[in-house]
Amino acid sequence: MDNKKYVSELFYDCFDSPLGPLWLVAGKRGLSFLIRGKEEDVFLAEIKRRTGVSPQKKLNQMSRWRAALVRYFSGEAITFDGPFSFSEGTPFQQKVWQTLLKIPYGSVRSYQWVGDQLGMKRAGRAIGNACGKNPIPVIIPCHRVVRQNGTLGGYTGGIEIKKKLLGCHPETRPSFISFFRKWRIK
Repeated sequence: MDNKKYVSELFYDCFDSPLGPLWLVAGKRGLSFLIRGKEEDVFLAEIKRRTGVSPQKKLNQMSRWRAALVRYFSGEAITFDGPFSFSEGTPFQQKVWQTLLKIPYGSVRSYQWVGDQLGMKRAGRAIGNACGKNPIPVIIPCHRVVRQNGTLGGYTGGIEIKKKLLGCHPETRPSFISFFRKWRIK
């Protein structure tokens, strides 16, 4: 990775979520990372390795993201609108992540739908790989991407986390299975 993208400061904070600790990292251009469930020293070492920069803990820099996550995990329909700073990923992966932002709250879409949006009908596996490299999961909703047949597919954080994230949407709370019967997968 080209660490030259980080010529300015990075800031971080930790948000206690129903999924465990979520570490947020942002610079002046926007949110760059959301990392789940690590000890602070391990998290800081990972960011230093990935960016070449040691972030500074600044709560006021992350208050907007913290407030949005509180609303999200309480079941409020929320759209995370950035700004985002994609410091990692190929141009293709970044296009996939931008496309994922179009999936509405409370909805799921198929890998094929993402491919169709990109004009790449047979790119399901590459799209799945791009979802797995998503540096800002939860906020960039890779958990809302499922297989065309309605089954969950994979998730870097594990299938149980994907189920929990889909369960944050009020439409999915009564029964996860009925969700897939209720919603047509596009």
